Amino acid sequence: MATLALPVAFLVASPLLFNSMFFYNEAGYMTHVRTIFGDEKIVDDVGYATKWFGRATAWKKAISVQSVLVLDKKDDNPENDALGATIETFPIVFLGNVDAKVESSARFRLPGGEAFLTIAQEYRNPDNFIRSALLPAIKETLQATASLMTADDYYAGARSEFAAEFENQLNDGLYLIKRREIRTTQGTVPRQTAILQAGTEQGSFGHNTGSQYVTEKVTDDKNVPIRKQQQFRRFGVEVVEARITHIDPNPQYRERMVKVQQALAELAVARQNRLKEEEEKRLVTARGEKEVEAKRQETLRDQIERTTQAETEKQLAVINAERERSRAEIEKQTAELLRDKATTTAQATRITADAEAHAREASIKADGALQSKLDALIAINKAWAQAAAQAPVPGVMMGSAGSSATVGRQDELSQFMGILATKAARDLALDMKMNQ
Repeated sequence: MATLALPVAFLVASPLLFNSMFFYNEAGYMTHVRTIFGDEKIVDDVGYATKWFGRATAWKKAISVQSVLVLDKKDDNPENDALGATIETFPIVFLGNVDAKVESSARFRLPGGEAFLTIAQEYRNPDNFIRSALLPAIKETLQATASLMTADDYYAGARSEFAAEFENQLNDGLYLIKRREIRTTQGTVPRQTAILQAGTEQGSFGHNTGSQYVTEKVTDDKNVPIRKQQQFRRFGVEVVEARITHIDPNPQYRERMVKVQQALAELAVARQNRLKEEEEKRLVTARGEKEVEAKRQETLRDQIERTTQAETEKQLAVINAERERSRAEIEKQTAELLRDKATTTAQATRITADAEAHAREASIKADGALQSKLDALIAINKAWAQAAAQAPVPGVMMGSAGSSATVGRQDELSQFMGILATKAARDLALDMKMNQ
C-alpha cells in the first residue's frame, strides 16, 4: 500500500512541480520572471522557460488604451487581459468653456531588455503601468490639445488638426501655452442715436477698438516651442498610433449647433435663392443681349451686303471705265497708226506723183511735148475716122460730069478730115516739119 502511495503522490505532485518550475511564454508577450533565489530576468522568446518556484508576470509587447462613451460591462473576453484597457471617455474643455467627451484610442510599444526590466520593477504589472503612466498622459494630452482651439474651430473643419496635434503631443511632449489679449481695430466709430437737431452731422461715442484673446505656444530664444516631455517616454516606450474617433459636446452646445445648422440651412437657402435671382437676372440680360445682338448682326449683315454690293458696283464701274479707257487708248493708238500710215502713204504718193510729174516735165521739156501732141492727134484722128466709118452713104450721087474734082462721099470725107487735121495740128501747135 505504501509502495502504491508513493507513485500516486508523485503523479499528483508532478503537474504542480512542473507549473511551479516552468511556464509558457506566448507570442507577442514578454514575461518578467522573479525566482525564489532573488533573481529577475526577462523572457522574450516563445516557448517554455523556467521560473524556479518564483513568479512570472506577462506583459503585452504592445499595449492599447481605448476610451468609449458606453462601456460594455459584459465583455469577458480573456484576450483583453494584459492587452490594454478600455475605459469610459475623458472629459475635456475647449477654448470658450465648451466641455465634451472624447472617444480615443492609443497604442504603445514597450521596449525590451533592461528598459523593460526597469518598467517592470517600477510598475510591477501592466495594470499599474496603464493606470499610473499611460492613462494620465492620455488625459493630459487630450486636454492640452483641446486648449489649442475652440469647439467651433473643431467642428468647422479642424478635426484632422486636432487628431494630428494629439498624436504629436502624445509622442513628443505637451506644448506650453499661454493666453494673450490683443487690442484690435473694429472699423468705424459707433454713432450716436439719431438727433433731429444735429442734422446729418451725428456725433460718435465710445471707441472702435476691441479685445481678443488668443492662445499662443511658449517658445524659447530660437523660436522653438517649449514642450513638457511625457514621462513614459523616458522608459523607451514608443507611441505606435493615436486616434480621435469621436467628440461628444455638451447638450447646450448641441442645441446651439442645431440652431446654427438651421441658420446655415436658411442662409444656404437664401443664398441659393439669391443665386437663382441672379441667374434669372443674367438669363433676362442674356436674352436681351441676344436679341440686341441678333438685331445688330442683322443690321450689320444688311450693311455688309449693301457695302459689298456698292463696292462690287464700284469695282465693276472701275473695271468698265478701265476697259473703256483701254479701248479708247487702243483705238487712239490704232488711229495714230492709221494716220501715220496714211501720212506715210500720202507722202509716198506725193513723192511718186512728184517724181512722175518731174519725169513728165523733163520729158516734155526734152522733146517739146511731141509725144503728147502726137498721141492727142492720133486720138483725134481715130475719133474722126470712126465717125466717118459710121457715116451713111447716099444711094444717088449728083454732080457735074465735067468737073475735075473727085466726086463722091469718100472724097468729101477726105477733104473734111484734112481740114480737121490741119486745125488740130494748129491747135496743138504741132510743127510737122523735120528739123534738119
